[in-house]
Amino acid sequence: MSVTHTWTIASKLQTKTEDGYENVVFSAVWNLSSEETVDEKTYTISSANQIKFDVSDLSDFTPFDDLTESQVVGWAKSTIDANAAEGEGITCAEWEAGHERAIAKQKNPPTQNRQAPWITS
Repeated sequence: MSVTHTWTIASKLQTKTEDGYENVVFSAVWNLSSEETVDEKTYTISSANQIKFDVSDLSDFTPFDDLTESQVVGWAKSTIDANAAEGEGITCAEWEAGHERAIAKQKNPPTQNRQAPWITS
């Protein structure tokens, strides 16, 4: 199998009035959940962070009640990648790659905790 990545947005969005538009979403919390099932055992990891959106150009404004999670996920991923291009943080692909590395470590831990051989109980 391969790792499956799922991007979602938390249910609470931060809004404000901007340039005459009401309920302009300017911030949200994104979540990246990744999982892989191997031999009926599922390995998972998730990350979340709040992100602020650039609302300086509202020429393609979508009314709040018409927003979809897919649309806001798209904004979040675009903003994450744009921020990374400016040297702030990492790209979406790097987030996903990090999750893949973490799951690989869960499947094959690089270290182990073992009881000392002189302990008998």
